Amino acid sequence: RVEFGYPAALCNIHFLVTLLGVELLYRAKMFQKVTVVNVRDSNFMAIAVVIGIVTPLNNTSLKLNSIGFYQIMKLLVTPCVVLIEYVLDRKVLSKQRTVLLVAVCVSVMISSKGALGHSYYGTICALIWVPFAALYKVQWGRVKAMYNCSTLALMRAVLPYSICVQAAMSPLVDPPGILDFAWTWEAVFWIALSGIFAFLVNFSGFLVMGNISALAHVLLGQLKTAIIMIGAAILFGSKYTPSQLVGAIGAVVAIILYSHVTIKEKETDSDRDKDDLTIPLVSSSSSKTMKSMNAATTY
Repeated sequence: RVEFGYPAALCNIHFLVTLLGVELLYRAKMFQKVTVVNVRDSNFMAIAVVIGIVTPLNNTSLKLNSIGFYQIMKLLVTPCVVLIEYVLDRKVLSKQRTVLLVAVCVSVMISSKGALGHSYYGTICALIWVPFAALYKVQWGRVKAMYNCSTLALMRAVLPYSICVQAAMSPLVDPPGILDFAWTWEAVFWIALSGIFAFLVNFSGFLVMGNISALAHVLLGQLKTAIIMIGAAILFGSKYTPSQLVGAIGAVVAIILYSHVTIKEKETDSDRDKDDLTIPLVSSSSSKTMKSMNAATTY
């Protein structure tokens, strides 16, 4: 309804509305604030700066490139997340999860086959966005664990800095003319409404990254796209090629199987930890020896 062609400025509006919503929840005593001991902490400032960079680049890439090209670039975030988690935390995927992750990527690539139109500037934004997107997904969970705080508390601490970064990026990625935009009541209504939805999307996204994993957040995004494609074809008769629909269905199945395998692996690890805890600290033979020694040394 409103053509607001300024991606970074729109991101700033969304983050301001999100920060306002978080602040209202804080005033309602829904969570406790997190105390940042030193804003020069490299981990904290890294997540604040990266979040401020990622969202405007993402929206600019989506604006300047086709949906198909955008989806292909999103696929590159998955191996980047795996690589960063290995480098930072030495996390290694099992063979089953690796195979299913490859199946997800291949299926999404097939479903995205079609118009891959892209621009020179849009491609540059997308290529810069990919590693930063992977880094912020991984770093969010690490910083949340470091400060041992809730998602809302970390959002309240990080977003003011991210908004400043986005404001600095706006002249670099937005076209000129934002001061000439006609702020009608209709425009204010729709942009404010998009800000409310952005609060819900941002909160749910940060919640998944902090409480589950960065890969889970990536896969949920791919799952959402695949379900939208299938639903649009069934409910609204949207035209997709048979291979695109097969790719979308394959992505949904692979993601479900990946989730199942992940849960099973976690249950196995949990059972193994319990078994380790129940191993007696002293064997029965050693126990008898110690009893005899105690008896011999009793006065």
